[in-house]
Amino acid sequence: MTPAVGVLTLVAITLVWGTTFAVVKEALATIPVPLLLAVRFSLAAACFVGVRFDRRALVPAAWLGLLAFVGFGTQTIGLSLTSASNAAFITGLAVVLTPMVAAVAWRRQVALRAYLAAAVALLGLALLTFGEGGLAGLNAGDVWVLGTALSYALYVVYLGEVAGRASVFALAGLQHLPMALLAWAWAWPVRGALADVPLATFGAIAYLALVATALVAVLQTLAQRVVAAPLAALVFVLEPVFAAGFAAWWLGERLPPVGWWGGGLVVVAMLVSELRLGGRGPFSRSRARAAVDATSPGSRARTR
Repeated sequence: MTPAVGVLTLVAITLVWGTTFAVVKEALATIPVPLLLAVRFSLAAACFVGVRFDRRALVPAAWLGLLAFVGFGTQTIGLSLTSASNAAFITGLAVVLTPMVAAVAWRRQVALRAYLAAAVALLGLALLTFGEGGLAGLNAGDVWVLGTALSYALYVVYLGEVAGRASVFALAGLQHLPMALLAWAWAWPVRGALADVPLATFGAIAYLALVATALVAVLQTLAQRVVAAPLAALVFVLEPVFAAGFAAWWLGERLPPVGWWGGGLVVVAMLVSELRLGGRGPFSRSRARAAVDATSPGSRARTR
């Protein structure tokens, strides 16, 4: 794969991720949140059955699976209450929150640019969620998805700490087991609803698990062998833009002008956070490079 083809592949991957918000939201009209997650995670876990076992991945995969489950769970609940566009832009805040999480949890120093990005993102979030109605415009779904952004930021930083301790594919595959187990534990009381789920919904879930998770993970691994992590991270900034566009086409969602301003500011904040001038990332200490790079090479595949 050439670098040019690698970049185009990453753009296509980001487009696929952008579609997942609308696909999940539409599926939730016919299936409860926990059942959707249980079926999705089970299918994704099945895709990694042939991966070689690595004992060193057990503990890190358990923690990664827990964080990913919280991220997926809060996002899916949020999508049942808010628009796909809002959910996409708010989820994108994970990029901005990542250096802040590293500063608090791992006591890393953070460059001034990261604080600037956070301030811009906060303004964008206020415009996106409050809109023209002030505090009355705050949606419970937006609050749930804000929890998603925080969970994903924790995931990214922790992955940066443990990524080199075990096989990449074992780490990616094993984390889906606790995700599936937790989802089925949550879904068990409503498992009978599976009988009433239409075939089209199962098709949507298969797309989420097999294409947006498993296939994308393979394509992303191939593409990022030839595309530098900083460039990949900038491509991924397009995700909420693609998500809003697809939601407008597929679901007929329309953000008000103030919402587009807010979403635009979130994208700008993501760019400010990811853009590295002179080879320096959001963290001012070089030993945090793994956590910075984790925002693109392997971590993004898990969030979709």
